[in-house]
Amino acid sequence: MTDSTLQFFMRHKWKSLLVVFGAFVMAVMILVVSVTGVMPLLRIKFFPDEYNLYYVSLEGPVGTDVHASSGKAKEISVFIKKFGPGTTKSCSALGGMDINDDYESIFGSNRAIITVELPAKDEQEFIENPDNDPLLLLDIVREKLRPFETDGWSLRVWPEKGGPPAGKDMNIRVLGPDQESVRGLRNEVYSWIKDNESIAPYLIDFASDTGTDNRVFRFSPVPSLVSEYGLTPAQVISLAGGILDGRFVGKFRAADEDIDLRMKIDKQYLKQPEDALDIPILEDDEGPVRVGDLVDVETYREPGQLNRFQGQRAVTLTANIRAGAPVNAASVVHDVKAFYESIKSKYPGATLDFAGEFESTGRSFTSLMYAFFIAIMVIYTILACQFQSYIQPVVILSAVAFSLTGVVFGTFLTRSLFTINSFVATVGVTGVVVTDSLVLLDFINRLYAAGYSRAEAIREGVRIRLRPILLTTLTTTLGLLPMALGIPYYSLVWGTMATTFVTGLCVATTLTLFIMPIEWNILMRRQERKAAKKAEKLGEHHSDAGL
Repeated sequence: MTDSTLQFFMRHKWKSLLVVFGAFVMAVMILVVSVTGVMPLLRIKFFPDEYNLYYVSLEGPVGTDVHASSGKAKEISVFIKKFGPGTTKSCSALGGMDINDDYESIFGSNRAIITVELPAKDEQEFIENPDNDPLLLLDIVREKLRPFETDGWSLRVWPEKGGPPAGKDMNIRVLGPDQESVRGLRNEVYSWIKDNESIAPYLIDFASDTGTDNRVFRFSPVPSLVSEYGLTPAQVISLAGGILDGRFVGKFRAADEDIDLRMKIDKQYLKQPEDALDIPILEDDEGPVRVGDLVDVETYREPGQLNRFQGQRAVTLTANIRAGAPVNAASVVHDVKAFYESIKSKYPGATLDFAGEFESTGRSFTSLMYAFFIAIMVIYTILACQFQSYIQPVVILSAVAFSLTGVVFGTFLTRSLFTINSFVATVGVTGVVVTDSLVLLDFINRLYAAGYSRAEAIREGVRIRLRPILLTTLTTTLGLLPMALGIPYYSLVWGTMATTFVTGLCVATTLTLFIMPIEWNILMRRQERKAAKKAEKLGEHHSDAGL
């Protein structure tokens, strides 16, 4: 750094401070609007989906037997294996069960799951994906498997989660004591998201947790008709149930268990549930009395499952967000909240609750910010005791603002993810630049105490401490640069941390060398003026005393 450069900043110190302060305020605003979801300027995902496994979940029509599910899974697994050794290392299929995003087992004869293992990083050669982007691979696999979504089968391709189980990216829970209000609010929110062109195209597997709808075929005995034939409603219900499910007639004692024996009507007479209405159950003088003569029939569909949360009826809308999408979980939640405020009067008692990635990210960010603030206060206390001043530690800790500015603008300009490791890198950058600023300011103070003027102390202090400060930044940056650039390959977990560290450290070091001397100069000039005024008042007091 030349003397002319330093003198330029010193001559324009107020403009320089104003520019740096404006950049810091802008960085804070970018961070706040991104975290709150007002505008997704930063791509925040605390636990990115960097995975070695991905899953293909299958769900067939209700009533599909486990042999058919297993056969379907085997057919798809053979197809995935044909992608080649650069895309698929191994592939295993299991029929009769599935797992959800929280890795809880879901059993059902119409379900199956395929676990696909990716090859090692140096062996990867993904199909139609020259950059070997693991997130882009999932979109390619979804397109390749789309022809298998026929005859009522649905497929879901999703990666192994890198962080703690937190459900899907978007998790909107509709709560309330009144089931009708909950259902109405759920339907309106679902339709709004589905029709929203700025959100819907970027959602994957958007659905609710009501399960697969069941078709209900209900027999309701007519009391007047039942009593006419000397029967009771319970008898009619038992007879109708026996026709469909079989009638219990006894037990068979096997070697180690009792087996129920049921007598059922052959399937050729009951191809549809409606055929049960033609089964005769009594013989009357005028002819046989059939089930349909004694009951009213009602058919409808109902949710496959009903859930409760904290004692209230709950329906949850879930979806994952496509990689590289211009929206994130926070922005979707922000938009849904705004829509809910406009319609909540129509559904009294029903409210929205947000979980999933939004909840876990918010909770993690809040706890980390508390820890970061406490660490800054501890550092300030130590520095205040060391320097015997309340102001100079503030000058040193202004390096924290420099590092935050570099981290935010570096993440914004490189369009990299801000992850949990990025926050750790921010803490690391803060530690390095605080150490640099502490060494620089302490050296300038020593020169000033030795009789140097303010300008001379700043010039000599920066000149002498420039080399160790730059060497610290240079060695750290060069060490992390290959990881930040993706050499030999880019890691979503460690690459984002390296990018944050490199950009934050370079910006913070530059601002420390140019801006911190300006802050120290302003502080010392203020102290000199106060000391001069105090000496002047003391001299006037002595003069008055002599007179």
